[in-house]
Amino acid sequence: MTSTADDVISVGELKERLQQGAPTVLIDVRLAKVGTIPGALQIPVTDLEDEPREYPSDALLVVFCQHGHGASEYAQEVLREQGHRNVSRLAGGVDAWLLAEGP
Repeated sequence: MTSTADDVISVGELKERLQQGAPTVLIDVRLAKVGTIPGALQIPVTDLEDEPREYPSDALLVVFCQHGHGASEYAQEVLREQGHRNVSRLAGGVDAWLLAEGP
């Protein structure tokens, strides 16, 4: 898969990956948190540059913020600069995830 800065994954696609057990690392890059996605790593976007991490090479890294742009776009760029090629951001962010989960 050729990666571009516009790589996004929908909530439905993400749920399907998780249900199938496909290697996926969820990274919550928000500073302030209202809701989250179960199993997500909590790594504020400000820490990504300062503390590069290793992730499974076969995993899709899915970054998300509150609304799916801004912080997650920046986080995606930082991770790619660190050499991670399989990086997507969650379309609509955690807001879209929570909306899909319902009340």
